[in-house]
Amino acid sequence: LPLPHLKDGYLTAPPLGDTFPPHSDWKRTEFFLNQEALQQVIKVEQKQVSRSLSGRIVDAGNTDKKAIRVDIPDIISVSASADLTLPPGAGLCINTTSGQVFLVADSWESLDGWLDALRLVYTIYARGKTDVLAGIIAT
Repeated sequence: LPLPHLKDGYLTAPPLGDTFPPHSDWKRTEFFLNQEALQQVIKVEQKQVSRSLSGRIVDAGNTDKKAIRVDIPDIISVSASADLTLPPGAGLCINTTSGQVFLVADSWESLDGWLDALRLVYTIYARGKTDVLAGIIAT
């Protein structure tokens, strides 16, 4: 396992809040899955700090980046998706209590790994054994 996660790797994701933007707006970013959520990893560029004329430190960087996060309890179903509006690759559809989340894996083999891992984590959650999985992942 890629501890401290059950699974990690790259998926192509739309900008936050826009399910079907143009293909050029989708970005390949890192994701990880643990007992709590599927979470997008947002790399914050190095913070730019400068001193004003008065000597105070001024933050010139943008650290207010939002990430895609799907909480395990919110998942209704996960499935492969061959939706033609998705960018090229292996489509993943996660139905949640607040709507659908679409992501794209690099290959169908990679997608199978994500589907298996998501289904496993959800099954463990549904059986009330999340704390056991957390203990396994933490060691």
